[in-house]
Amino acid sequence: MTLVRRLRSTPLDAALAVVFAIAGLVQHVAVPIAGPVVGVLYVLGSSLPLGWRRTFPVGAAAVSSCFWLIPVDGFPLLGFVAVVLQFFSVGLRGRPRAAVIGVTVWAAVVSVVGTLLGPEQQVAAIGSVLVVVAPVVAGRLVAHQRRMNAELHALTEELQAERARAEQSAVEAERARIARELHDVVGHEVTLIAIQAEAAAAALRIAPDKAAEPVEAIRTTAHRTLTQMRQVLDVLAPMADDDLADDDLATLAGNARTAGIPNSLSVTGTPPSGRSPITLAVRRIVRECLTNAGRHAPGEHLELDVDWHPDRVAVYATNPMPPGHAGSEQGRGLSGMRHRTELLGGTFDVTETGSRFEVRVTIPIGAEVPR
Repeated sequence: MTLVRRLRSTPLDAALAVVFAIAGLVQHVAVPIAGPVVGVLYVLGSSLPLGWRRTFPVGAAAVSSCFWLIPVDGFPLLGFVAVVLQFFSVGLRGRPRAAVIGVTVWAAVVSVVGTLLGPEQQVAAIGSVLVVVAPVVAGRLVAHQRRMNAELHALTEELQAERARAEQSAVEAERARIARELHDVVGHEVTLIAIQAEAAAAALRIAPDKAAEPVEAIRTTAHRTLTQMRQVLDVLAPMADDDLADDDLATLAGNARTAGIPNSLSVTGTPPSGRSPITLAVRRIVRECLTNAGRHAPGEHLELDVDWHPDRVAVYATNPMPPGHAGSEQGRGLSGMRHRTELLGGTFDVTETGSRFEVRVTIPIGAEVPR
């Protein structure tokens, strides 16, 4: 059943074979090339296999070339066209390669023998070989070009898919970066607002006249938070994600102390001049340490040391843990600090020694990478 399905001719090839056969029969009637029966057999046998040049090219070429051994006085006018089409299909669609080579050699030999048996001169045998071999070579070249085009098309699709995956990864990375920036900025400021709100609530209960100061601090912090949020979300301006120009380490520590997060800051050495990923990372790490201390160890004193060296910067933060503390968890804040540190080629370490919580960060200077 599979063989029968394979041997089915396409409508176009079937029509083409019929046209060539009719043209050959008309020529044979007008100018006989052999006896009535032999001539008809030759025309039909060499023309009708053209109908299977796409579905069964090697077999069709082998069958049609067998009829070339019939001695005739002449050749159908469209016969050469049929041979070219037939063997071009052999080169283009024939499989396997050994079968293509075999049928080409067979047809070339048969064409030479058939030519020598006919009225043509012996030199015509060279032309008969070229009529067979040249279309096969052309078909193989076209088949190779089609394979190359198909591979190029597949490679193009693969590159497009890879580009889409890269763009998706970039989008996810940017989302993660924005989430980290929002956490670093908003988390710190909201923690300050929460502490100030508790102070204001306590003042309202005990001494209402003293509630004005924490309420004003809440207002100032809220406005500053909105400004910093706009800077973070302004993704069209890459430098807009930096903090306020005067929001240095001393200002951060001072704002935290005002909000009720006791801390001491020690800065030694000289940081690199200008705005850089390292100075921004140190500022964000210090701020996150202040935020974590105010959130997880309220009222406990946080010690901060920032030591600038020509080749590195070291940040050390430690604070006592409140009674009943269940242990540190690697939340978004610590993950953000670790990500910033490792992105710049540094090391990040969090430990709990006895009842103290410690953060140690070391970032090399001189090997910065873009955030």
